[in-house]
Amino acid sequence: MRRFLVACFVVSSFWTAPAFAWNNFGHMEVAAVAWDQLTSATKAKVAKLLQKNPKFGDFTDGVEPSDKARIAFIMAATWPDIIKRDSEYHNDGAHNGDVPPPGPDASRNIGYADKLRHKYWHFVDTPFSPDGTPTQDAPIPNAQTEIPILRAALADPNSDDDLKSYDMVWLLHLVGDVHQPLHAAQRFTAATLDGDAGGNDVKVHCNIGSCHSANELHAFWALL
Repeated sequence: MRRFLVACFVVSSFWTAPAFAWNNFGHMEVAAVAWDQLTSATKAKVAKLLQKNPKFGDFTDGVEPSDKARIAFIMAATWPDIIKRDSEYHNDGAHNGDVPPPGPDASRNIGYADKLRHKYWHFVDTPFSPDGTPTQDAPIPNAQTEIPILRAALADPNSDDDLKSYDMVWLLHLVGDVHQPLHAAQRFTAATLDGDAGGNDVKVHCNIGSCHSANELHAFWALL
């Protein structure tokens, strides 16, 4: 697991590809880069953990046995987004689940038994204002608070494989997420006193087809 954590650090430090950087394809690119940093021994450990993921069968359906671990690793980077559309999981906060609810469940780390989507883990909206409007601190928990928790559980020899699998997939995803500018900032202005929700409240208008169906800035960034 130490090798996996180092790989995630390397990817988070040097990931610069501008195209499709924050949608499913981008997350898979991040995972592919990380996979190439792993030793054979670490790949074997990762392959075992990936089998715990609920979508492992779907990720590897029709894949040659020799390539199952790599493909599952790449596909698993998208899992925290997949559960946003899975009816087995549910939102657990205000604003369509983007704002963490009060209480310990928001930051719990219990593995795949957790059916909360934890959508607020995907970002940390650092506030700024170009016109002097008062700002509000980013709610906790968020990506910045969760990444160290996930890393610690992965490195803990007392963590069971279910938890390590869950945390590995989340960490792999969040490494990509935190490089999306609108996963890391929220603008406060006189027109948006409560912030722009990381660009979700900023509408975009462009020629038909040029926005790729996105009608707000956050979604548009995710398609770049």
